[in-house]
Amino acid sequence: MKIGILNTGNVGSRLARAWAAAGHQLKLAKDGEDRKIAPLLDELASEATLGTIKEAAEYGDALLFSVYWPRANSVIEAAGKALAGKVVIETMNPLGVTDDFVHFHDHAFMRESSTAEYLQERLPDAKVVKAFNLLAAPALESDAWSSSASKPSIFYATDHHDAGQVVRRLIEDAGFTPVNAGPLKAARQLEQLGVLLHHVAENEYGGDADLLKLGVSVVEAIPGPIMRERIV
Repeated sequence: MKIGILNTGNVGSRLARAWAAAGHQLKLAKDGEDRKIAPLLDELASEATLGTIKEAAEYGDALLFSVYWPRANSVIEAAGKALAGKVVIETMNPLGVTDDFVHFHDHAFMRESSTAEYLQERLPDAKVVKAFNLLAAPALESDAWSSSASKPSIFYATDHHDAGQVVRRLIEDAGFTPVNAGPLKAARQLEQLGVLLHHVAENEYGGDADLLKLGVSVVEAIPGPIMRERIV
C-alpha cells in the first residue's frame, strides 16, 4: 500500500519504520524542517521518499495525520484538496499549550467534540479514522513490549467501514492488536481515556513521565466468565 505521512514526527517516524518493514511504500513529509528526517530516509532507503505535505497527501492511498493539534489547520491548508477521498488516520489529542510551553488537555473542547470529529468536519470528502492516540511514541514499537505479558490494543473509530478495515491491517502491520471502538464519535471517549492514563501515570506510577510506558489492552476471558446464581 502507498502511505503518505503528513508529519513525520515522533509518532510518524515509528509507524514509518513498522510499515516499511511490512512492505508498504511511503512518502514522508515534515511540518517544519524536513532535514530532521534525513536520517530516517537514509535508514528506510528505497522504501520511502521525501515530499511536501501536499505531495505526501497526493501519494498515499492511506494518510497518517499525526500532527501537533495547534498545527492541524495549517497542515490541512498545506495539503489542500489532496485529502479528498483518502483514508486519513488521525492520531491527535486535544492538547493546548501555555505561553510557557506547558501542555494541557482542552477539557472545554472535549465536552463537545474530538479532534477526529473536527478533522472530519474540515474534510467532508475524506474517510477519517481515529487511531494510535493512546500510546506515547517511545512505546509505539512492538519491541517495547517484548517482555510484557500482552501488547497494547490500538483502538480505532470511524464512520467508514472500508476505511476501518484498511486501518485494522495497518495496526496489525505495526505489530499491535486492532480493536474496533465504533463510530467516529467514540473518538471522544478515546481522547478522554488519554486523560485517564495521565491520572494513572501520576498517581499509580508516581509521575506523568511514566505515561511513556503505559498502554491499554482488551483482555478476553478464556474459557469465559464464571456464571453463578445471582444473590439478591
